[in-house]
Amino acid sequence: MSENQKADKERKINANEVLIEEIDSNDVPENELAQFEVTEPLRVVEIIDLDDEDSMPPSNEALKAADEEGALIRRYVQGVQCLEFPDFCTKLEPGDEEDDSEAAHLASKQKHESYEQVQEEPSTSAAAAATASKQSAPPKTQSKGSFGRAAAGGSLGRRSQLSAALMGLMGEANLSFAYGRFDVAERICMEIIRQNPLASEPFYTLAEIYENRDEVKFLHFSTIAAHLNPQDRDMWIRISDLLVQQGHLTRARICYTKAIRVLPKEYLLRQRKAQLLERMGETNAAMFTYLKMLPLMPSSEWSLCLSTGKNVARYFHELKKHSLALEAMEGTYGVCGDRFTNEDLNIYLELLILNKQYIKVLRCLRERTKLELETEQESLELIYFCQIPDDYVPELRAKLCVSLIHMHAHHLLGYIVQNVQEYITPTVDRVELYMDITEALMQEHKYAEAIALMRPITDSDSFDCPAFVWLRHAECLRQLNRTQEAIQSYERVVQLAPYCYEAKFTLSALLKQQGRPEEAVKALEQSGEQEGQPLHARLLYERCIMLQQINRIDEFLDVGYVLLSRHSIKLKNREEMMAASNGGGAYNTEGLKAILQMRSLADVSGGADSEQHESQKKSAPANAEGSDLTIKNEYELFLELVRTAHAHGMHSIVERICFAMVTTRRFTYYHYEIERIMILGCYFNHDCAIAFSYLRELIAKHPEMINLWNMLSLMVQQGDEVRYFRYARRLLERHPKVTQPMRLFLGHYHLNCSSYKYALNAYVPILREQPHPLVALSIAAVFNQLALQKKVLRKSAAVAQAVAFALRYAELRAGCSVKGSDVPDTCAAQQEIYYNIGRIYHQANILHLAIDYYERALAAQHPLIKQHESVLGLQHEAAFNLHLIYRNSGNKWKARQCLMRYCVV
Repeated sequence: MSENQKADKERKINANEVLIEEIDSNDVPENELAQFEVTEPLRVVEIIDLDDEDSMPPSNEALKAADEEGALIRRYVQGVQCLEFPDFCTKLEPGDEEDDSEAAHLASKQKHESYEQVQEEPSTSAAAAATASKQSAPPKTQSKGSFGRAAAGGSLGRRSQLSAALMGLMGEANLSFAYGRFDVAERICMEIIRQNPLASEPFYTLAEIYENRDEVKFLHFSTIAAHLNPQDRDMWIRISDLLVQQGHLTRARICYTKAIRVLPKEYLLRQRKAQLLERMGETNAAMFTYLKMLPLMPSSEWSLCLSTGKNVARYFHELKKHSLALEAMEGTYGVCGDRFTNEDLNIYLELLILNKQYIKVLRCLRERTKLELETEQESLELIYFCQIPDDYVPELRAKLCVSLIHMHAHHLLGYIVQNVQEYITPTVDRVELYMDITEALMQEHKYAEAIALMRPITDSDSFDCPAFVWLRHAECLRQLNRTQEAIQSYERVVQLAPYCYEAKFTLSALLKQQGRPEEAVKALEQSGEQEGQPLHARLLYERCIMLQQINRIDEFLDVGYVLLSRHSIKLKNREEMMAASNGGGAYNTEGLKAILQMRSLADVSGGADSEQHESQKKSAPANAEGSDLTIKNEYELFLELVRTAHAHGMHSIVERICFAMVTTRRFTYYHYEIERIMILGCYFNHDCAIAFSYLRELIAKHPEMINLWNMLSLMVQQGDEVRYFRYARRLLERHPKVTQPMRLFLGHYHLNCSSYKYALNAYVPILREQPHPLVALSIAAVFNQLALQKKVLRKSAAVAQAVAFALRYAELRAGCSVKGSDVPDTCAAQQEIYYNIGRIYHQANILHLAIDYYERALAAQHPLIKQHESVLGLQHEAAFNLHLIYRNSGNKWKARQCLMRYCVV
């Protein structure tokens, strides 16, 4: 090596650079060469160079955030901004979220698992030496002034933010504080903060200045110092203790979290935080904190670890979070598993079984007991033989049998059943152990073995077999197609547990399958229909369907009404029905309040809602158990009930069922259809007063619908109300756009009331504006009625007008001009036209023309009329009127001929 190369090498060494020189193996002595080992290249997962990271220029967003934070701290210290406490210091930063929730726990667990997957084999000797040399390197210098808690506690801290000049000022402040010149030290610290508010050193000194003088300022400056130097765990702990003493529990919780971030393996910190969370009432968060604490505890604290782990496991087990409960017991077992009693071990094994970790169950039992297992090598996947000791605890024996069954050791089932029956005496306390094994056999579809295992319990004379045992026994028999025996077992279940509705469903299905429908219906009965007990909606629904299938109509309607009315108020008399329909809307709150007032309830204002809530509360168990019964199912059942009741002429039942539907909010989506059915039901039940209350509300919402006006016309003809005309007049006055159905209804009303002049005043303008055959026929009927009155001056003129408008009706109805009163044969309304004109002549006593048109009506033929003769045909009416004319004229033979030919059924 030349002199220049040696000088260059010395310069590089002086510059603290590492020089790597390649050497030849021939130049190394053999005794030194033997010390080296051949290694594989290291896989670098992640390299973090703190120097490079610190030397990287910060982004614009980071600079902006730092400026805002510095300005906020400066304003707080100078007292410019009025703040009670620097809240920005005790909030969680983006990387310091709370770790005491389920989501955070799962995220950290997945992160830990993924990190473990990328870890490589242990480092070679060379890599270990490199790591040791790196760790033994001197740490970065950090100036903290006189407040050295972070250094004493081993905190990493962060690089000082002070320049050389400010470092000198900081030293002067510390000297002033040491000599007792507190005012001078405080002024110097304030000047440093003014120039660099993100440095933690002046806040440490200010905190020491106010430590014994002002507790509030000490807490504030300490918090800011810890915020600027987040790695100082001792300061965070001290702040947390002060906050707890002052009652600021939420801020103390955050400070504990920051301390845990610095020292994550210190279990005492997590314990103190969990105790704080319990004090705050945050039980769930406290349990998650305890859950993370358990694996960190030393074995010397086994008593605390065991009691805490059992409490956490019990808490999560009650919430049906079995994986978290198992994690708690696994953490406890890893710390003090040798201290587990049989009771503790039973809890641990139970959680393993709930999480389907059967191999761990077998491994744990083989380690803790004298269990003998013959397996394939060291694996427990395939089990050849098992020998259970005689002194095994019954609970552990049951857990072992369940695990063996789920591990598909089916060749050991006979041994398992015999061993359980021999060493677990069937008593009331141990029935649960039998049922655990039975359910495991049923899950593996081993129903015959399950029945054999349950036989000592079902055949026992020392105690009564519980209902749930009979239920499992019946299910096994049903799976084995032993239907008759299964029916007997299900009957025992229903007898012992009347509210086991699933057993009733299955029993009814089996009875129906065997062709015994009456017994199947009886199996679905429940006492709640009469005794006021909670009703099971699905049970009632299935019973309704079966009652309809066996044609027991009365019971079908009664049970269906009970099902649909379980959410509504039961109306007791007609006054309550009128109050419920007052206003005409579905679920009329004011009407329901009036009903409650009539019943003398105390709270009238909230009575409707309270009773509705009470009815829903009573039916809540039914809804919870019969959740598969939807609103659509109930509405379809309602339609079937209405059809059946209408077909059998039970219109009062239709009205009662409709009231059960409109007095609840459950069927809000179908309220419009239900209101229309309500109107029809009331009409057929001759209860037009209630029907009119609902109909007028529908007309107000949909005045253009012809069907609603036709329904109102039918009510006018049937009812004896005098308010129809007043209602129509008010509707015409307040409606901004008067529709033709409104005016036409008014004309029909006057015609029905024999107010013929008012009827003409309504009909004639309509005919001029929009010619319609019905209007022309109505005018002809008006003139015909005028001609029949006694005191008429021009009777012949009225008849002529009636005939003229009847012919006008024929033209409009036929769709073309009618010449010589002949309607084209292609017109489907030919028979109707001839019949109506014949009626006009018949009432006018022009009999020869009436006979002519009646005979034309009888002779009219059209394919459409032949296809729907029962609806469109008018032969019977025309023949009957023709027979009346012949009979009054004395031609009885001709009258009889008309009846015999057209009117004989």
